[in-house]
Amino acid sequence: MEKQYLAVDMGSSSGKILLAELTKQKRIQMREAGRFITPRVFLRGHVCINVYEVYEKICGVLEKLGREGRAPASLGIDSWAGDFGIVNPQGELLGLPVFYRDRRTEGMTEEVEAVISYGELYELTGQRKMCDSTLCQLLAAKKEYPELLEGGNKIMHLGDLLMYFFSGRMCSEISAASYSQLFNMRKQRWENKVFELFGLPESIQPPIVWSGQCLGRISEELAGRLGIGRFEIIAPPVHDTAAAGVAVPAKEGERWAFISTGSWYLVGMELSEPANPELSFRYNLSNTGFAFGKTLVKRNVCAMWILQECRRMWQRRGISCDYSAIVAMAAGAEPFYGFVDPDAEDFYSPEDMTKAVVSWLEKSGQPAVEQDNIGQIARIIYESIALKCRYGLEAVKRASVSDVDIIYVVGGTSGVDFLNKMLACALNLPVITGVSEAAAVGNVLMQAVGRGELAGEGEVREIAENSSPLKRFEPEEAGKWDARYKEFLQICGLEEVAPR
Repeated sequence: MEKQYLAVDMGSSSGKILLAELTKQKRIQMREAGRFITPRVFLRGHVCINVYEVYEKICGVLEKLGREGRAPASLGIDSWAGDFGIVNPQGELLGLPVFYRDRRTEGMTEEVEAVISYGELYELTGQRKMCDSTLCQLLAAKKEYPELLEGGNKIMHLGDLLMYFFSGRMCSEISAASYSQLFNMRKQRWENKVFELFGLPESIQPPIVWSGQCLGRISEELAGRLGIGRFEIIAPPVHDTAAAGVAVPAKEGERWAFISTGSWYLVGMELSEPANPELSFRYNLSNTGFAFGKTLVKRNVCAMWILQECRRMWQRRGISCDYSAIVAMAAGAEPFYGFVDPDAEDFYSPEDMTKAVVSWLEKSGQPAVEQDNIGQIARIIYESIALKCRYGLEAVKRASVSDVDIIYVVGGTSGVDFLNKMLACALNLPVITGVSEAAAVGNVLMQAVGRGELAGEGEVREIAENSSPLKRFEPEEAGKWDARYKEFLQICGLEEVAPR
């Protein structure tokens, strides 16, 4: 039997536990070993993530493997970035991590800017302005419970925290740490000046580790309780976008960028060092840690979250619709009927997303649409996502002084051909899809690197290409989208990105 790796890919809506083998034919074979809805609980006035329940789900899978006489060689966990738990010196988690869409960070960006301008903060951290950053969440926590940050307590992001439950090692993998607005990407360390400015004790900083680093083995006691052999805990890129980027099946010599899809679409590019700081700040880009010592420059685009929330409201009103039906209705709707800016604050966490879309169209002077016109609303969302991804790609290219010849679309919704065709046309570039479980694949690949099974990036990308059937979409109607792109920018109040 080939060595097996267990990858936990925890998203803000749901999580998957996947068991993978790296075959002699240089392919990853993966099967689902568990799935869960990301457990949220309203506790002490906040929406929290029940990480203990996630831990139990993982343990349940491990117990089953033990009963089958199998044990993984290693385990790695990736998640979204920003959210964190606080652990005391005795190793106890103090409360549950608060979910980033909780309202406790309302007004925090203004409080940050009262201390330091975002331009100055960007020079220190290379991280974009966002209300739910680890910095903003820490300031909200400090305001409510200042004692949480004292006494040698440490912060750990979600994936790091869950791996700590198994390894006992407190640390922060660089892809998550660098997303926090507390980390200096150029110096590759926590930025103490930020801690000083905001009265945050440096003692909360956990040690930094790199993707592929072994954090230890599970204890004999835990292995005994699970009925399984002791296996290693190896840090993947903990930020799921960085993990997905590892799974891009790019070929050597290609000029490529990628879009990691899901609730958010992340338009990213691999660089040897952070992108131009002035332009990165201007276009609200992130420069974060990536595998193999590189930098990931990216633009966040709020995406399927909007459609997910619309669907939730339609179902609440008794309208049954799965995603395949939504795509079919969108395909039959009028093209370019209207546009929304997916990143507008209106869509961050409204009570009724369908109402938010209708209201945005109205206040921007566009044609009206009924809240339950599923096909038209969905088409507006799809087209707006594609056009905002073009804006993101233009910004990333400009800040990195790089050209792009091909786009790889990976992750959760990379199988939506209707949207992939839109992306190819909107970006005016060929789009390659196929790696649907990209974060989990990247997670596994970096575990294999950490165990010495794989030599480096070239071999990693070769295996990513071998492991998934790839599909190509050409920009057949790019001319139509070029004209609409200018209209989209005007409606959304965005300046056109100047060419290189």
